[in-house]
Parts: sequence; structure tokens; C-alpha cells
Amino acid sequence: MTPLDSGEFGLIRRIQEMLDAMPPSVVLGPGDDTAVFRPEPGRDLLLTTDAMAEGVHFDRSFMPLSSVGWKSLAANLSDIAAMGGRPLYAVVSLGIPAGWTSADAEALVAGMKRCGDAYGCTIVGGDISAVGSEAFIAVALTGDVARGRAVKRGGAAAGDLICVTGTLGGSRTGLEVLRSGVNREEYGASIGTFLEPVPRTGEAASLIAMNNVSAMIDISDGLSSEIHHICGSSGTGCRIRSRDVPVSPEAARWARERGAAALEYALGSGEEYELLFTVRGQQAVTPPPETRVAVIGEILPADQGIRILVDDEERPLVASGWDHFRQ
Repeated sequence: MTPLDSGEFGLIRRIQEMLDAMPPSVVLGPGDDTAVFRPEPGRDLLLTTDAMAEGVHFDRSFMPLSSVGWKSLAANLSDIAAMGGRPLYAVVSLGIPAGWTSADAEALVAGMKRCGDAYGCTIVGGDISAVGSEAFIAVALTGDVARGRAVKRGGAAAGDLICVTGTLGGSRTGLEVLRSGVNREEYGASIGTFLEPVPRTGEAASLIAMNNVSAMIDISDGLSSEIHHICGSSGTGCRIRSRDVPVSPEAARWARERGAAALEYALGSGEEYELLFTVRGQQAVTPPPETRVAVIGEILPADQGIRILVDDEERPLVASGWDHFRQ
């Protein structure tokens, strides 16, 4: 059965049945013109949106629709984490090609719900539309943060330490492995990072509680690009030490097998959703439990530029991550 066989409203009813009962703060959930919720006193609301287009962000030949659903919500959750907030409610717009079955649409929604359940986010509504041959998913997500405590990109100052969670390069490695169709069993962690990335919502809260975090951004477009974003928003320069950039072991092995530089995977891999952040002054950095944090450089005055130290040679750090209109 296709969505057209059951009709738009039949598919909507089926999706509503898949969703859990709404939490008490949701006054009105799916099924009306809008959802209604009551904000918690003393907190600022956050709002973000992200979209995934078939052929640009995902390829059904190697990406299960459940993972597409997970990733479409995880991208938004990561934006909330980058502000130091907690996720609350999502609304989802689905553009469904005529060739999809009801099972396809339900698999996509199931992946979203699985991600939302894992990170405390409730899907409270959305919209469905027929499209041509390629699917489109757009998610809008609300979150909140203690009043006046949202962490911006533009808060870094000269003397701050530059830090990153986790390891980098795995998402690009996972994509290349899936496209190649070989050695999948040897690169399971990288494939998992690409298909179902982990938004660092809990880690963000812990980092802020334990450190004087001055600026933060999630790594969706590549480490080198995100460093440029922080420095550009803060009006600063920086120096990154290549030896301290945490490269995923699988990314290092994959790059080595192809005669490529592992550092380039770490600097340019998009969709990592790790956190890049700065800590005020030269204080010690306290990582959250069970989360790796690497100090990779320091913020400098703007006139010193955005630079990287490689093998004792300092050079400009080129923004090499994803750009929709350059790719």
C-alpha cells in the first residue's frame, strides 16, 4: 500500500498512532492547526530548523529510512546542544514521493521517534505533502535554556582554550565506506557515526556546568569551517595544533589505506555533531564523565589570523568543510 492508497489523512492517523501520549506541558499535540505547549518560567526558548533532501543529504541505496529519520532529528538536537539548551518539541514536514509505501513513511517516522525518545524530544505535529521523485524532510525543533545562559558562537576572547569533544573524521569515513560497498564490517563505528550521529545534549550541559564555556558550536560542516565561524563571530584569530586534533582511529586507517592525510578527514568531515567550544582563560578543562575532550589550540587576537601548526610549521587554516553552494 502506498500513502496515496490510504490517503493523506490515513497516513497522518497512522503516524499519530505511532507517537506516544504527550507530556503534561503539551496542551495540544498532533491533529490540530498547531501544537500548544506551556514554557517553563525562568527559561529562554530556543528554535531551530534543519532539512534533508534526498540526493543531497541521503541516498536510499545505502541509507535505511529509519536512519534518515534519526539523522534528520539529530541534526536539530545538535543545534540545541550547541546553545547549551535542552530539546523539547519537534514538528516535522515530510515530502513523500509517490513511489514510497506506507511502510517507508512509517520507517522514517520510527527513526525520528527513536531518536527523540533517546534525547527527551517529543514530536508534536507536522505536515505531509506529495513530491516528485525525491523525498524531503524538514524539522523544526524547540528547546529551552536557563534565562540568559544560552552559549553563543561569538563569546570567545584572546587567551581562551579551544576544545572539542569526541574524535573526528568518522562521518566522512562512514560515507566513503558505504559508497564504496567494501570493508563495511571493518568500519562499523564510522558507519554508525554517519548513519546515526550522537547529538551531545547531555555533554553540553555538563561542560557548561563544569567549565567557564565562552563560545560553542556543533561540528556539522567540518572542524575547520566551525573554527572560522567561532573566530568570525567573536572577532578573533586562533592557532590550532594539528597534533592535538583527535582523529578517529578508523578514519586514520581509512585515510592511510588510500594514501590520504588523516588530518584532512578530521578537519573537513561534516555531520560529526561533536561540540567545538572555548573555555575562558587558561584554566584546566574538566570533561564530562565518559566523554573525551581534547584541547586543540587557543584563541588569539584577530590580527594574528586563523592558523594551524603542522609539524612545527604554522600556516593559514583553510575552511574545508561542507558548503551547499560550492559542492
